[in-house]
Amino acid sequence: MARTKHAAVKKSKEQPKKKLQFARSPHRRATPTGTPGRQQQRVKKPHRWRPGTVALREIRKYQKSTELLIPFAPFARLVREITDFYSKGKVTRWTPQALLAMQEAAEFHLIELFEVSNLCAIHAKRVTIMQRDIQLARRIGGRFW
Repeated sequence: MARTKHAAVKKSKEQPKKKLQFARSPHRRATPTGTPGRQQQRVKKPHRWRPGTVALREIRKYQKSTELLIPFAPFARLVREITDFYSKGKVTRWTPQALLAMQEAAEFHLIELFEVSNLCAIHAKRVTIMQRDIQLARRIGGRFW
């Protein structure tokens, strides 16, 4: 089930909080001199951000930047593989500028598709983009789809 935006609702049957136990722990032993022995140290949990905080930070970071997000070498391999499949060996070489232009166009197309599918998810009162949002965005179409 996808996450939805809604107000927090308190549950009517809440469990009572655990009570602190101040009794002597069985792990502590007294040394022969009567002073308490080595106490167990608490293991500090690593800091965790709330769900969505890091995602929003990454969104802002990538919206500010202009660099390409798909690595160049795998994209070039994919282009060459598709070219070999469709051209049967007629086209064997690509200039780096042509590959870069194709990569920029592909990333622009994907980003625009994700933006429209995000609007579809928001319209359905959801936060999470689903496959059906992308399918709807492609079907509604426009210039590229």
